[in-house]
Amino acid sequence: MNDKKLSGSLNDSDHSGENKEAQLLGKLDHAKFSWYHVKAIVISGAGFYTDAYDLFIISLVTPMIGVLYYPQNNGILPRNDDLWIKGTALAGTFCGQILFGILGDFLGRKKVYLYTLLLMIFCTVAQALSASTIMGVGVVAVMSFWRFCLGIGIGGDYPLSATITSEYANSKYRGAMLASVFSMQGFGILSAAGTACAVLAIFQDGIKENVDYLDYVWRLCIGLGAVPAAATIYLRARLPETPRYTAQARPVTKRIDIAERNYEAIQTSKKNFKEEVEEEDADRITWKSFKSYIGANKRNAWVLFGTCSTWFFLDIAYYAQNLFLPNMLSDLGWAPKMNINNPVSVYERMFSLAKGQALISLMGTFPGYFFTIAFVEKMGRVTIQYMGFIMMTITLAVMAGTYNTLRANAHWAFIFLYALTFFFANFGPNSTTFIIPAEVYPTKYRSTCHGLSAASGKAGAIVGAFGFGELAYRHGARNTLIGLCCCMFVGTICTIFVPETKGKTLEQVWAERDGLDGSIPASSSSHDSLGNSKKNAEEQA
Repeated sequence: MNDKKLSGSLNDSDHSGENKEAQLLGKLDHAKFSWYHVKAIVISGAGFYTDAYDLFIISLVTPMIGVLYYPQNNGILPRNDDLWIKGTALAGTFCGQILFGILGDFLGRKKVYLYTLLLMIFCTVAQALSASTIMGVGVVAVMSFWRFCLGIGIGGDYPLSATITSEYANSKYRGAMLASVFSMQGFGILSAAGTACAVLAIFQDGIKENVDYLDYVWRLCIGLGAVPAAATIYLRARLPETPRYTAQARPVTKRIDIAERNYEAIQTSKKNFKEEVEEEDADRITWKSFKSYIGANKRNAWVLFGTCSTWFFLDIAYYAQNLFLPNMLSDLGWAPKMNINNPVSVYERMFSLAKGQALISLMGTFPGYFFTIAFVEKMGRVTIQYMGFIMMTITLAVMAGTYNTLRANAHWAFIFLYALTFFFANFGPNSTTFIIPAEVYPTKYRSTCHGLSAASGKAGAIVGAFGFGELAYRHGARNTLIGLCCCMFVGTICTIFVPETKGKTLEQVWAERDGLDGSIPASSSSHDSLGNSKKNAEEQA
């Protein structure tokens, strides 16, 4: 496949623009895995590392805040305060996924991608500096505000990272690339536990003399989450707009030359990409056009239901289990009891909680991501999703049925089963619910639909954090596990609405759903204007 030199103008004929688009998409779909693919994974993955670190470090930080600010309650953070600190970031993430998902389609991926990273960095640092104010606003309220703002940035990273990665990827390794980006969540979760262990060890002597040293620990644990994100600011700022978006989500005759130039820029790693000219564009995504897309084919609506519902039910369990892991470890007796007047017991409890989260991450959370990377292109997305949901349903049912016995006689067996649920979440629906929405929608609506799917997941996470947190408080861990088991069973059923995307180009996936031949579209800027057979597209490529 020979690269064509730029020769067209803004006044090229529609037919010429269609030929150029077919050739460009052919280059992207059949390109060999190279440095620019790795670069896309690293840039997108750094954001996901920060997302996971910031979301999950908080479960280890809240016990420290309880010791420092609630000594009258034996260092236990009040339940409502605990839920507010953990839940506000999820609420912000929900808002950010919808907002930046829409902006990603309306303004372009590149224009808003950098802002999500800057917002995360700023709010992470601000959160680490939280303190009570002279007006009587407590540290929990201040911290909750910054965590909500942080969540908005984290939420924006979901649809934009997924969309950018899928639009840069070739069809052969697209699923593995998306899984690689998402696997950085595993590094983030493990790093959160490892960082807490390391910082606690550094301040060990001080904490055993005076628990006030925990103030350094929790601020450092949160603040260090901004470092990886800050390290990739320059790379994200220099990332060109995706050629697919430039060619397909704008009129082809006006944008195809810019798309080709952006393609050459990412291939050569030169700074010669061309920014789009700001102008009034009648083809921008609107609420009317989005409703037209959903209503044009009932299968479009069912697919959106499928990606939203499966992510919703998965995140109920995934976030409930992660955020309340320290509570579960305490209930099992893994972490020793704490006496606020005995600093040694405080340190031992904090370190045991961090160590427990690290062990479960190493045993289950971390390996699951890499199994997905290895098998997603062989087994397919939907097969892995079914497998993960079914295995989580079975494992949670076993844990619920044997909870009292394991709690009394076999802590390690319970921890193993608990880790197994995380393994099959990540070698299962936690990864595939991220991958599939980045593949099943047209370029014009990809970021929006991924944002809506991800926001449904965060709605589930909010239900998990608040609803199941209340359930655990009132009815105990065993009944909570039964409720999570039911959610996984419903998620299994909802997977029936999710199409398989293995081995197909992005254009084939949604064109086939419209009853077409799965070809590269003649003009992807309009949902109704699809054409060109697969055979002709391959000849042009």
